[in-house]
Amino acid sequence: MTRGATIATISVLIWSAAADASDVVAKRGYADSRFGQIHFHSFAPATGPGPKTPIAFFHQNPRSAVDMEPLTSELGKDRLVLAFDTPGYGLSDRPPAPPDMASLAGAMADALGALGYGQSGKGDKSGRGARRQIDVFGFHTGSMIASELAVERPDMVRRVVLSGIPYYDVEYLKQRVAMMPQARKTPEDASLVVEQWYSVVNRRTPAMSLDRAADIFLDVIRTLDKPWYATFAVLSYRPAERLPKITQPILIVQPHEMLLEQTRAAHRELMPRATMVEIPGVVEDVFDATADRFAAAMRPWLDAK
Repeated sequence: MTRGATIATISVLIWSAAADASDVVAKRGYADSRFGQIHFHSFAPATGPGPKTPIAFFHQNPRSAVDMEPLTSELGKDRLVLAFDTPGYGLSDRPPAPPDMASLAGAMADALGALGYGQSGKGDKSGRGARRQIDVFGFHTGSMIASELAVERPDMVRRVVLSGIPYYDVEYLKQRVAMMPQARKTPEDASLVVEQWYSVVNRRTPAMSLDRAADIFLDVIRTLDKPWYATFAVLSYRPAERLPKITQPILIVQPHEMLLEQTRAAHRELMPRATMVEIPGVVEDVFDATADRFAAAMRPWLDAK
């Protein structure tokens, strides 16, 4: 895989083929949003992205798009993949206050719109506005971002892939919101660094290399005392009201990780028409352990007419 130079702040992503023989070219870029700049990784075949519909990835918190790289780089072998850092995570600018899910999804819509997706408003000879759609994938927090984006911007989103849906009882959500560590401040000693190193690096499974874990740690530590911002958005969201409003085709790909039962319930109660594929035997570091199985489930479904 070849790493390209960082793309400057842009309104449209223009792809140029790499000069070497690598099968996937990885680049980075920024797009403007209501919360400032949103950082993203892009992956595409060295010969260019081709005719397949691009796909946008939204990650779990407090991690970043780096967490999903085994899968994003795999899918980048035959299409353009854009993996976004949620505002306040990775290298994306932080919101000035804890955002709600509508704001996070709106910021992603801003970024995708800046990259040329959705209703352009330029029109064509018939007087209708041009439309360029993208598929979306969301994991944990990202599943809510992808879902809300699909509900609010059907002009932008063609198909939806979800994994790890945090579907909880409303009373439980209210209790968790009340427990948010809003008063926590970044300590002057190294305790926060040690805590996150233990959580990300020492607790990794054999499926994840030390180098991969260290890369994820570097992005996690950037959240400092605000890793709960996106958690607040998740816990104040109401999937029972919003997910049934998704009109696009839905695929659920679910390892047997911590949100297995919640995801099964969301499929059964909120999205019964969705196609669901389970990946048993994997409970942690799911992208490092099962990127090939995710891709095997996603590719034919995304490419089917």
